[in-house]
Amino acid sequence: SCQYGAPTDECAPLAAAGCTPAGTSCRQANSATGACEITENRYTCPVAPGSTVTASNCPANVFCIAGNCFNTAYTNDADFARSMSFLEAGRQAGVYLDTDNLQVFKGEANACRDRLLKNCCYVDSAGSGMSNQSVYGVGSRLVYDTLMNAGNREFVYQGLSALLTGGGFSGSFTSYGVTVAVNGTALPAGSAVLYSGESVVIAFDPWSLVIAVVIYIVMSMMSCNEDEGKLAMKEGAKLCHTVGTYCSSCLRILGKCVSCIEHTTTKCCFNSVLARIINEQGRLQVMKWWGTAEMPDCSGFTIAQLQSLDFSRMDLTEFYASIVPRLPNVGAIQGGNAGRASNCYYGEGRCQ
Repeated sequence: SCQYGAPTDECAPLAAAGCTPAGTSCRQANSATGACEITENRYTCPVAPGSTVTASNCPANVFCIAGNCFNTAYTNDADFARSMSFLEAGRQAGVYLDTDNLQVFKGEANACRDRLLKNCCYVDSAGSGMSNQSVYGVGSRLVYDTLMNAGNREFVYQGLSALLTGGGFSGSFTSYGVTVAVNGTALPAGSAVLYSGESVVIAFDPWSLVIAVVIYIVMSMMSCNEDEGKLAMKEGAKLCHTVGTYCSSCLRILGKCVSCIEHTTTKCCFNSVLARIINEQGRLQVMKWWGTAEMPDCSGFTIAQLQSLDFSRMDLTEFYASIVPRLPNVGAIQGGNAGRASNCYYGEGRCQ
């Protein structure tokens, strides 16, 4: 539409463009004479014909199976990692409860020496690969029961018992010379029984165990002892909290120590990173200390202390990385699902 009237004519360009008049109306009339001062003319103007192009639109946030498409866009849940950490804490507290002392998240005292010519306090990254899942092929990748010392065999028993008996496992398997037999399965000849419970028996072949573990540690540690080698592996798995360092051997003149020639560092080590973090932050809440370098206190929390802990005040970000799964091959998963979708759907859930 355009307006026609003195002194401006907006209609001339439309007429020149080939537009066809479609109607006229008066927009403004003179109040005295009634004459129309501004007239609106409506034109129909031609539009150049458009072209049609067919294109495929494949957005990244849409996933389709057998012609059915779903929007996979989502917002990261900031509370997911914390919630999963709480669930894992509850699981570990239930599995590794010390029924004799009614304690949870307990650790064990370990020590290493720093001498003039050899420092046995160091980190062995091989420990990060000694989780239950890595050693036995089954179980949790968040706990390291096999790195605990022989005095705490219940760690191995409790962890494997919860896994095997809870899952209905029957039989036996052997790894690193250690055999776990469930529900009365016979042990290999020559095995020495470490633990015998109601439904689980843990035994080991001494020669296999020595070859697989002890010799490796002793040879790699050289002048360091086996316990120090194991402690280095625990440090590699980030399982330990340093309590303190003291002079364990010194050069004495006339009964007086004039120069320390050996320092010993004591640490409290736990069977999981989460147990170590909960101890480091939970002890501050219940005023539970670590003891001294000479006498470390690696005991766990009593049931009453556990119930009083405020987990919302704990910073568990260090543990979050261990529960983030490795990214799967999305292309392979989508391709496999697309190929099986019709069979799964029309087969009432029985995938071909």
